Amino acid sequence: MKKAVLVVAILIAAIAGLWGGYGLFVLSRNPSPTLFLPSPPPPPPNNAYRELVACVTGVREASKVDALVMSPNYGTLAQKQQVIAANRDILQRVREVVEKPTYVDRQEYQQGDPAMYDYRRLARLLIAEAKANEQQGNWGKALDSYLDAFAFFEKVLYGGNSLHLIYHLVAMMELFQALPSILPQLSAQDAERGARRLEQLLANEYPLEKLLEQDFRVSLTGWQRTVRAQAMRGFRLDLPKSDLERQMLYLPKAPLSQAAKQYVQQWLEQARQPYPSQVTVPYPPALEKVAAGLVVRQPGEVDLMIARHTYTRTRLRLLYTALLLEAYRKARGRYPASLNELGNSPYLTDPFSNKPFVYRSQGQRYVLYSVGPNGIDDGGMPFPEGRLTRNQSGDLGLMPYLPQRPS
Repeated sequence: MKKAVLVVAILIAAIAGLWGGYGLFVLSRNPSPTLFLPSPPPPPPNNAYRELVACVTGVREASKVDALVMSPNYGTLAQKQQVIAANRDILQRVREVVEKPTYVDRQEYQQGDPAMYDYRRLARLLIAEAKANEQQGNWGKALDSYLDAFAFFEKVLYGGNSLHLIYHLVAMMELFQALPSILPQLSAQDAERGARRLEQLLANEYPLEKLLEQDFRVSLTGWQRTVRAQAMRGFRLDLPKSDLERQMLYLPKAPLSQAAKQYVQQWLEQARQPYPSQVTVPYPPALEKVAAGLVVRQPGEVDLMIARHTYTRTRLRLLYTALLLEAYRKARGRYPASLNELGNSPYLTDPFSNKPFVYRSQGQRYVLYSVGPNGIDDGGMPFPEGRLTRNQSGDLGLMPYLPQRPS
């Protein structure tokens, strides 16, 4: 009897040892990654981000707003006035949000959140308001509608990540396409006032480094959850059910986390540099042992984020420059011989080249463009919008090149 008890005790001890050993082995392979990035700042007091979201989702007569873009000059004056009247409270709240602090209060999309087309629709509503003012000869008020829209959609970026950058881009593209047509009609005073508003907007832009940092934080938090979920599987005897799952469970995670840390830090350092000085950070070989993007974004995705952010900065600066050119012409009867005559503002500089925009006066007209992501002057060849890669040829003129206008 004693021998049997002893045998059972030994078996139990052996099983417990194997169980504990296996649990410790899995735990050792899955140490919880530390989030080395600094904590994001707390939202500002009276954060108006939810008010911003309510404006985006609250547009009424949505189908009529969307239909305007398919008509010349955004439809008739009566059609524009109809959607404006239906959304007068939304337009008022947009102006209120512009004056308040905002900061994204959650990073990942959840059901019920506004989608990309919601942001684009609100931009179209503001364009309809501007076009209605244009049609009635109220050029200064039309410019204010555009500038209020720019200020509103800039706030989408504050505290955001790649998702918010996409929302921001699709809305801004609508505005970039619509605004340039009013420039020749502006008075010197309105053009100068518009330039100062854009200058203030550019001076307070949300830094690229912060956008990347927040995006990496989202990825690394997801990685942290994945590893933590695996750490105790050994003690639960939750055995892997496939070769891929087995590889993922038993792969040492500490080297992956360390490689991700170095990779992220290198990207954040690149984000502090001017666009033409940046280089693409190679993906660490250690991270190639797991599914693509599981730990952190791959280089192509980060490059695209940087290009998107730089693209909108470039177009805002082009508009700023164009407003100064119009103010100069209305005051002096001609365009300046060079951009130097407009002053020494840093926003006369092309972010894609870190040099002044390409500019040539041609009597009562002018040529103005950015050299685009490849950093090469392609002689004004139109840049194919939407192909934001570092080696893409083409130059960004004042008006986006959209052979087929997106619906």
